[in-house]
Amino acid sequence: MTINGLVLFYVNGKYHQRLGRDAINWKQYQESVAHFFKELGLDTEIEAIVHGVRGKHEVDVLVKGNIQGIQFTWVIECKNWKKSIPKEKVMALSSIVQDIGADRGFLLSESGFQSGAIKATAKSNITLTSLQELEEDAKQGLLDSTLGSISWRITKAQTQLRTINKEIFDAPYIPPPEILDLMSSLLILSSVLEDAMKDEYPINYYRNDTVYSQKELIERANKVLNKAEAWILDTLKQ
Repeated sequence: MTINGLVLFYVNGKYHQRLGRDAINWKQYQESVAHFFKELGLDTEIEAIVHGVRGKHEVDVLVKGNIQGIQFTWVIECKNWKKSIPKEKVMALSSIVQDIGADRGFLLSESGFQSGAIKATAKSNITLTSLQELEEDAKQGLLDSTLGSISWRITKAQTQLRTINKEIFDAPYIPPPEILDLMSSLLILSSVLEDAMKDEYPINYYRNDTVYSQKELIERANKVLNKAEAWILDTLKQ
């Protein structure tokens, strides 16, 4: 997390300012990285064991997610070193990514990378970055993609409900209670999404019901959308 240019690391359930490279150990660095991706609504596993064609590997953080129905897997390696990262570490990560069929690999370091390491990532699916750079660059992109996917699902469900209401229930102006309930939930979610797109948390979802993070919003949105999509699917099958 970055506030006023300071990188705050998430350790043992709290944010801490890092005063030097030795202020947190490598396991705490892993925890901070995993927490960053988890806050984006992605699934994370620290020190995950993954199996590939050539055998099994232990990776610092395994990240999985879904953007507009497309599943993806990222391998994150965290190097809390005092010196810049050499080319060999890039090649090792690239080998793991290829072996397990991951979509992308991230090598994180707050100490920078040697020139050979940077050259080794040219035209590859390996990203060299730091936690601070992820905060600045990746979060907004993933935020837009994730919330864009939710917005698309809301619009699709609303369109399908209107069609069902008109063609099956023959009630274009007075929907039956089940459709009215779903449409109301989708309308509220759509309004909440506007604040989420501006990253204005906490958000008052309902009276005495507050959403404090993107992760909470995504979980809430999936419940609402899954309910609507399941009802639509069942109705169309009848």
